[in-house]
Amino acid sequence: MQAFLKGHAFFTGMALSFLLLSILCRFITGVLLKKLIKEAENMSATDNRLLKQCKLKFQNCYELNGGTVNTAAFVGKFMRNIRIGNCSLRLIGQLSGQFLLISVFADGIGACLGLTHGETLGEILPYYLIAFLSLYLYFSVSGLIDVPGKKETLETTITDFLENRMSERMKSVKKDSAYLEELEKDAREKAQENIAEKEQNGDSGQKVCVRTEQERRAGGGTAPEPGNADEELEELLTEFLA
Repeated sequence: MQAFLKGHAFFTGMALSFLLLSILCRFITGVLLKKLIKEAENMSATDNRLLKQCKLKFQNCYELNGGTVNTAAFVGKFMRNIRIGNCSLRLIGQLSGQFLLISVFADGIGACLGLTHGETLGEILPYYLIAFLSLYLYFSVSGLIDVPGKKETLETTITDFLENRMSERMKSVKKDSAYLEELEKDAREKAQENIAEKEQNGDSGQKVCVRTEQERRAGGGTAPEPGNADEELEELLTEFLA
């Protein structure tokens, strides 16, 4: 085996390196999804940037569409937009598969070159063993990480929160806001009516005062003054006694 590794170090190292990259892509995806699932279980108080953006976008869609949102389509779009750096989860999964194929391809190229250089089948047999073990290790790790299962769990958890909790909460908030707006409108109308009534009462009082003053002035011009009446009475008595 040592002699094989010395003679085929390049292709063996290439195959193992791409195998590790393939498994690393799966591992990183699994870790990210596991973290998101844990945060989504308490999504109402989460500090995760992706989940907070999800809630904000859903709220905007809910308000723009008048309370009707296709939650399944929204969550599916959100899942497709989850990224690690500039790479989506779908791209990382595709890269993982491509790295595995390159690893197996490197084993095949090494075996073919060994045959062309006159090596026997037993001498290049480690290439086939490495390829077989690479496939077994990759699918074993993929099964343990279970990326598709984690995606389904995350999608179900987010859908449940948005559809059964956040939507109902927003409906309740909308009803409360409408009720408060109605109360505020009634209060404004009553205030305007009171102001108009006070202004009307003030104008009536002023009119009554003006009318009373005018009647007093008009009545004062025709009534006899007390002093003139006494003088006339004295004159009449003097004439009668004379």
